[in-house]
Amino acid sequence: MDPRDVALQSTCPVVAMPRYGLLPDMQNGQRVIVAANGVFVQIKLDWLDCVQRLMPCQPGMPLPYGHVQERVAFSFGVLPIRLIEAFVEQARKALPNEAAGALVYSRRTRGLRLAMCDALRSSPAHIDYRLPAVADDETVAVDLHTHGRGTPFWSPDDDRDDQGIKVAGVFGCLHHTRPMAEFRLVLNGVYRALPHPWQAVVPATEDHQDDALEAGVLHKILSLLNRARA
Repeated sequence: MDPRDVALQSTCPVVAMPRYGLLPDMQNGQRVIVAANGVFVQIKLDWLDCVQRLMPCQPGMPLPYGHVQERVAFSFGVLPIRLIEAFVEQARKALPNEAAGALVYSRRTRGLRLAMCDALRSSPAHIDYRLPAVADDETVAVDLHTHGRGTPFWSPDDDRDDQGIKVAGVFGCLHHTRPMAEFRLVLNGVYRALPHPWQAVVPATEDHQDDALEAGVLHKILSLLNRARA
C-alpha cells in the first residue's frame, strides 16, 4: 500500500460494526463506521464523543453488520446557561454591532470558561474576530457570535467559517429581554442542529415577532451590502 494511504487510513480508519459484539474503544480522533443501517463517522475529543450518520444504507442490499445509533455526548454535560447569559450580557454592550466569544474547555478541570473575542472589524451586519488564546490543556469548544438586533440564522459566511469540530451558536434580537438563538454541532462540514434553553420558552408576542422579522430583513440587506463592498 502506498505510504500516503497508510498515513491517511491511520488517521481515519474504516471499521465494520459488529453484528453481535461491540466496537472497540477509540482514542481521540475519528473513524468511519460501516453498519447495516448506513455509514457513520465517530469523532472523539477531550470534550466530545459523537456518532453522526453520513449516508443511509442502500435499500435492497443487506449488509452483514450491526446497527449504529447516532449520539452526542459532551464531557462538560450541557452548555452552562450562566456562561451563555454572561456572553449575551457582554454582547449587548457592543450593540448595534455584532460581537463574538468562545467557551473554552479545560482538560484539567473538565469545565468551560467564557472568553470574549477581539473584534478586528465589526458592524451591525458583520464581524471579523480573533479567537482567544488558550492554555496547553484548553481548546475552543463553543464558538459564539451575534447578529445584533437582527434575527439569528446561519449565513453563507457562517457556513464558510464553520470548519473543523466545534459547537457554534448565533444570537439575535439582543435588544429584547430574551434574545433568540440557534445552535449547531459542526463536524468538518456536517452540521447537526442542537437544542438550547430558549426553545422551551413560550413563543414571543406578535410585536416581538414583527420587530424580529424587520430586524432580520435589515440584517440580511446589510450583509449583502457588506459582501458587495468586499
